[in-house]
Amino acid sequence: MLWLLFAVLCLAVLAMLVVPLLRGGAEARPRVDYDIVVYRSQLAEIDQEVEEGLLTAEQAEAARAEVHRRMLAAEDAELQLPQQPLARASKYARLGAIVAIALIIPIGSGALYAALGSPSLPGKPYMWRIHNDPEFGAAASADALAAQVQANPSAEGYEQLGRTYFASRQYEQAAGAYRHAIDMGAKAAVTWSEFGEALVMTSGGSVGPEAMAAFSKAIQAEPRSERSRFYLGLAEAQIGNMRQAVAIWRDLEKTSDPAAPWLPMLREHITAFAKQGGFDAASVPPSPPDLKAIGTALTAMTNAIHLNAGVQPSSGAPAAAAPAASPAAPDASAAAPDVARDPQIIAMVQRLAERLEKTPDDFTGWQRLAHAYVVMGDLPKARQAAEHLVRLKPNDVTAQMALAEVQKAAAPGEEPPKDFIATMRKVLTLDAGNAQALYFVGVAEAKAGHSAEARTLWTKALTAVPSDDPMAATIRAKLAALPK
Repeated sequence: MLWLLFAVLCLAVLAMLVVPLLRGGAEARPRVDYDIVVYRSQLAEIDQEVEEGLLTAEQAEAARAEVHRRMLAAEDAELQLPQQPLARASKYARLGAIVAIALIIPIGSGALYAALGSPSLPGKPYMWRIHNDPEFGAAASADALAAQVQANPSAEGYEQLGRTYFASRQYEQAAGAYRHAIDMGAKAAVTWSEFGEALVMTSGGSVGPEAMAAFSKAIQAEPRSERSRFYLGLAEAQIGNMRQAVAIWRDLEKTSDPAAPWLPMLREHITAFAKQGGFDAASVPPSPPDLKAIGTALTAMTNAIHLNAGVQPSSGAPAAAAPAASPAAPDASAAAPDVARDPQIIAMVQRLAERLEKTPDDFTGWQRLAHAYVVMGDLPKARQAAEHLVRLKPNDVTAQMALAEVQKAAAPGEEPPKDFIATMRKVLTLDAGNAQALYFVGVAEAKAGHSAEARTLWTKALTAVPSDDPMAATIRAKLAALPK
C-alpha cells in the first residue's frame, strides 16, 4: 500500500511537469511583428491628432513618412538575421526536458528514500501490532492498568505499572509509578534499579543525582545488581572520569554470565570510552563502584539542595531536586561553604564543566551545572551556565527556572530582585500554573499595591501545591495579610 502511494505521488508530480511540455506552445514570433504593432499604433495616433487639430496636414504627412521608414528598416533588419529552425529546436528541447524529468524524478526520489528511509522495514498493520508488537500493546494497556492501580493501590501494582510505562517508552510516567511503589514499601534491588533507569531515560540518558542514589540503593540491597553497576559507570563517564567508568564496567564484565545478551554492548562501551580517555582498557584493573564516595558526594549535594529549598533532608527515598527559589528558601550561599570545600564535589563539578565545553548542546548537563554552581556559591559561573541554558531553549520553563534560581541567589534579601520577578513573569507566560512563579509575581503585585492581582495569583498557587506543603502555609499567611 505504501509503495502504491509513492507511485501515485510520483506520477502526479510527473504529470504536473510533463503535460505542459507535451502540449507544446506557440512558435516564437519574430521581433519585427511586435515592432510593426507599435508602428501601426503610432500611425493611428497621428490620424487621431489630425482629427483633434493638434497636427497640420504637412506635419502629419512628415510623421507618417518617418513611421513608414522605421517599419521598412525593421523588416530589412529582420531579413538580414540568420534563419534558425525554431520549431524543430523547440521540439527537441521539449523532448529532452520530458525525458530528463521522467528519469530524474523517479530515480532520484527512489535513491533518496533508499538512503534516508527504511525500504526493507516490514509493514505493521494496526491489527498485527495489537497482537504482536509488545511496545504497542504496553502503550494500549497502560491507561487501563493505571486506572486499576489507582482504584486499588499497592506497591506491586505500581511496580507493574512502572514496567508497563517503561515498555511503552513513557519514561516520565514510569519513574512516577516507581516512586509510588517505593513510597509504599517496595525496596527490592530490582525496583531501585528500574526506577533509576527510568530516571536516566527521562533525562535523555543523563545519570543525575536522584538516579545515582537509586542505583546506590539497589547495590546496597544486591551488590551484583548489573543494571545499577552499568549506570554508575556511565555516571562516572559523563563527568569525565573515564578510568573509573572502565574499571566499573570491567568488574561488571568479569562477574557477569558469559552468555548475557548485553555483554557485547558493555564491551563496546569499555573500548569506546577507553579510547576517548586515551588509555588501554586492559591497563585498568576491575573495580566495583565506590558506594562510600558516591554516598558522600550525594549527601553533600542533597543536603545543599534541601537547604536551598528550605526543607529538611529526607531519610526515605531519594527526592528529586526541589524547584528553584522556594518561598521559604534562605540564601543559596547558606549551604555553599561546606559544599564548596568538599573536594569530591569540586572535582565532580569541574569534570562536568569540562565535558560540557565539548558538548555545548547538552541541556540537562547545563541545568545540573548551573544548580551545582549555585549551591557551591559560585554565582558568576552559575549565571553563565543558566544563560547558556536559556539560549539553548528560550521558551523552556526549566531553563527559565534555572536562571531564576541564580537571580534569587544573587540578591539574598527578603525582597525578590527585579530581574528575578521578570523571569517569573516569563515563566507564567510559558506555564500559567507554575506555583513558584504565581507566588513571587503575587509578591511583586502586592508590593506594588495591586492587592486584587496578588490575591488572584496566590489563590491559584494554592491549588497547585499540596495542602501540607510549607509553601501552602506561607501563601495562606500572605493571603490573610492582604487588605480586604
